[in-house]
Amino acid sequence: MSRAFSGGKRNREASRALKKTQKEERLRRNRDLRARGVDPDLSESSDAPVVLPEVKLEDVVISVTGRPRSADHGPTKLFVGGIAAGTTSADLRVFFARFGELVEATVIVNRSTGQSRGFGFVSFRSSTDANQAIAGTDGTELDGRPIKVNRAETRPARY
Repeated sequence: MSRAFSGGKRNREASRALKKTQKEERLRRNRDLRARGVDPDLSESSDAPVVLPEVKLEDVVISVTGRPRSADHGPTKLFVGGIAAGTTSADLRVFFARFGELVEATVIVNRSTGQSRGFGFVSFRSSTDANQAIAGTDGTELDGRPIKVNRAETRPARY
Protein backbone atom coordinates (compact mmCIF):
# COMPACT_ATOMS: atom_id res chain seq x y z
CA MET A 1 0.00 0.00 0.00
CA SER A 2 1.23 3.45 -0.86
CA ARG A 3 2.29 5.63 2.07
CA ALA A 4 1.68 8.87 0.15
CA PHE A 5 -0.94 11.23 1.59
CA SER A 6 -4.23 10.73 -0.27
CA GLY A 7 -6.33 13.34 1.48
CA GLY A 8 -8.16 10.95 3.75
CA LYS A 9 -11.22 8.79 3.55
CA ARG A 10 -13.71 11.68 3.60
CA ASN A 11 -11.95 13.34 0.68
CA ARG A 12 -12.07 10.09 -1.36
CA GLU A 13 -15.75 9.60 -0.59
CA ALA A 14 -16.54 13.19 -1.57
CA SER A 15 -14.61 12.76 -4.83
CA ARG A 16 -16.53 9.54 -5.64
CA ALA A 17 -19.86 11.19 -4.90
CA LEU A 18 -18.98 14.16 -7.16
CA LYS A 19 -17.97 11.84 -10.02
CA LYS A 20 -21.16 9.84 -9.58
CA THR A 21 -23.41 12.91 -9.76
CA GLN A 22 -21.51 14.20 -12.81
CA LYS A 23 -22.01 10.88 -14.55
CA GLU A 24 -25.72 10.78 -13.71
CA GLU A 25 -26.13 14.33 -15.05
CA ARG A 26 -24.24 13.44 -18.26
CA LEU A 27 -26.41 10.34 -18.81
CA ARG A 28 -29.62 12.29 -18.17
CA ARG A 29 -28.54 14.99 -20.66
CA ASN A 30 -27.65 12.40 -23.32
CA ARG A 31 -31.02 10.65 -22.88
CA ASP A 32 -32.84 13.97 -23.34
CA LEU A 33 -30.85 14.75 -26.48
CA ARG A 34 -31.54 11.32 -27.97
CA ALA A 35 -35.25 11.69 -27.22
CA ARG A 36 -35.25 14.88 -29.31
CA GLY A 37 -33.44 13.10 -32.19
CA VAL A 38 -30.05 14.69 -31.58
CA ASP A 39 -26.84 12.68 -31.45
CA PRO A 40 -25.17 13.60 -28.12
CA ASP A 41 -21.67 12.78 -29.41
CA LEU A 42 -21.98 15.30 -32.24
CA SER A 43 -23.76 18.00 -30.23
CA GLU A 44 -20.78 18.59 -27.91
CA SER A 45 -18.56 19.74 -30.78
CA SER A 46 -21.02 22.38 -32.04
CA ASP A 47 -23.65 24.52 -30.35
CA ALA A 48 -26.34 23.97 -33.01
CA PRO A 49 -28.25 20.71 -32.51
CA VAL A 50 -27.73 18.22 -35.31
CA VAL A 51 -30.94 16.52 -36.33
CA LEU A 52 -30.57 12.94 -37.43
CA PRO A 53 -32.27 11.97 -40.71
CA GLU A 54 -35.50 10.03 -40.51
CA VAL A 55 -35.17 6.44 -41.69
CA LYS A 56 -38.18 4.41 -42.72
CA LEU A 57 -38.32 0.72 -42.05
CA GLU A 58 -38.98 0.07 -45.75
CA ASP A 59 -35.61 1.68 -46.60
CA VAL A 60 -33.61 -0.63 -44.35
CA VAL A 61 -32.21 -3.66 -46.13
CA ILE A 62 -30.53 -6.31 -44.05
CA SER A 63 -28.73 -8.92 -46.06
CA VAL A 64 -25.59 -10.93 -46.36
CA THR A 65 -23.70 -10.89 -49.61
CA GLY A 66 -24.12 -14.09 -51.54
CA ARG A 67 -21.10 -16.32 -51.61
CA PRO A 68 -20.93 -19.74 -53.17
CA ARG A 69 -20.59 -22.40 -50.53
CA SER A 70 -17.54 -24.53 -51.05
CA ALA A 71 -18.37 -28.19 -50.73
CA ASP A 72 -14.92 -29.33 -49.70
CA HIS A 73 -12.97 -28.07 -46.74
CA GLY A 74 -9.98 -30.35 -47.04
CA PRO A 75 -9.58 -34.10 -46.57
CA THR A 76 -12.36 -35.98 -44.79
CA LYS A 77 -11.20 -38.67 -42.40
CA LEU A 78 -13.27 -41.82 -41.88
CA PHE A 79 -13.05 -44.33 -39.03
CA VAL A 80 -13.11 -47.97 -40.10
CA GLY A 81 -13.81 -50.40 -37.24
CA GLY A 82 -14.01 -54.18 -37.04
CA ILE A 83 -11.02 -54.81 -39.29
CA ALA A 84 -9.61 -58.36 -39.36
CA ALA A 85 -6.16 -58.92 -37.87
CA GLY A 86 -4.64 -59.73 -41.25
CA THR A 87 -5.89 -56.59 -43.03
CA THR A 88 -3.15 -54.16 -44.05
CA SER A 89 -3.13 -50.49 -45.01
CA ALA A 90 -2.74 -51.54 -48.65
CA ASP A 91 -5.88 -53.69 -48.37
CA LEU A 92 -7.81 -50.70 -47.00
CA ARG A 93 -6.52 -48.50 -49.82
CA VAL A 94 -7.62 -51.00 -52.48
CA PHE A 95 -11.02 -51.52 -50.82
CA PHE A 96 -11.86 -47.79 -50.58
CA ALA A 97 -10.19 -46.57 -53.81
CA ARG A 98 -13.35 -47.22 -55.86
CA PHE A 99 -15.15 -44.33 -54.10
CA GLY A 100 -12.69 -41.56 -54.98
CA GLU A 101 -9.22 -40.16 -54.49
CA LEU A 102 -7.64 -41.29 -51.24
CA VAL A 103 -5.23 -39.15 -49.25
CA GLU A 104 -4.23 -41.91 -46.84
CA ALA A 105 -5.29 -45.31 -45.54
CA THR A 106 -3.89 -46.55 -42.25
CA VAL A 107 -4.44 -49.60 -40.06
CA ILE A 108 -3.62 -48.83 -36.42
CA VAL A 109 -1.25 -51.40 -34.90
CA ASN A 110 -0.25 -52.27 -31.36
CA ARG A 111 3.19 -50.76 -30.64
CA SER A 112 4.52 -53.70 -28.69
CA THR A 113 3.22 -56.62 -30.80
CA GLY A 114 2.88 -55.00 -34.22
CA GLN A 115 -0.55 -56.60 -34.74
CA SER A 116 -3.64 -54.75 -35.88
CA ARG A 117 -5.78 -53.21 -33.13
CA GLY A 118 -8.91 -53.86 -35.22
CA PHE A 119 -9.51 -50.38 -36.61
CA GLY A 120 -8.05 -47.89 -39.04
CA PHE A 121 -8.58 -44.58 -40.80
CA VAL A 122 -9.17 -43.63 -44.42
CA SER A 123 -8.96 -40.03 -45.66
CA PHE A 124 -10.66 -38.88 -48.86
CA ARG A 125 -9.79 -35.73 -50.78
CA SER A 126 -13.46 -34.63 -50.97
CA SER A 127 -16.34 -34.98 -48.55
CA THR A 128 -18.70 -36.20 -51.29
CA ASP A 129 -16.42 -39.18 -51.92
CA ALA A 130 -16.30 -39.83 -48.17
CA ASN A 131 -20.11 -39.77 -47.94
CA GLN A 132 -20.35 -42.26 -50.82
CA ALA A 133 -17.81 -44.50 -49.10
CA ILE A 134 -19.79 -44.44 -45.84
CA ALA A 135 -23.01 -45.30 -47.67
CA GLY A 136 -21.36 -48.01 -49.76
CA THR A 137 -19.23 -49.80 -47.19
CA ASP A 138 -20.83 -49.44 -43.74
CA GLY A 139 -21.89 -52.92 -42.66
CA THR A 140 -20.23 -54.72 -45.58
CA GLU A 141 -17.56 -57.39 -45.15
CA LEU A 142 -13.83 -56.87 -45.52
CA ASP A 143 -11.64 -59.97 -45.24
CA GLY A 144 -14.57 -61.97 -43.84
CA ARG A 145 -15.55 -59.49 -41.07
CA PRO A 146 -18.31 -56.84 -41.11
CA ILE A 147 -16.87 -53.35 -40.84
CA LYS A 148 -18.29 -50.17 -39.35
CA VAL A 149 -17.51 -46.97 -41.29
CA ASN A 150 -18.30 -43.44 -40.12
CA ARG A 151 -16.72 -39.99 -39.91
CA ALA A 152 -13.76 -39.86 -37.54
CA GLU A 153 -14.23 -37.78 -34.41
CA THR A 154 -11.56 -35.44 -33.14
CA ARG A 155 -9.41 -36.90 -30.44
CA PRO A 156 -9.92 -35.37 -26.96
CA ALA A 157 -6.99 -33.45 -25.50
CA ARG A 158 -4.69 -35.42 -23.22
CA TYR A 159 -3.38 -34.02 -19.96
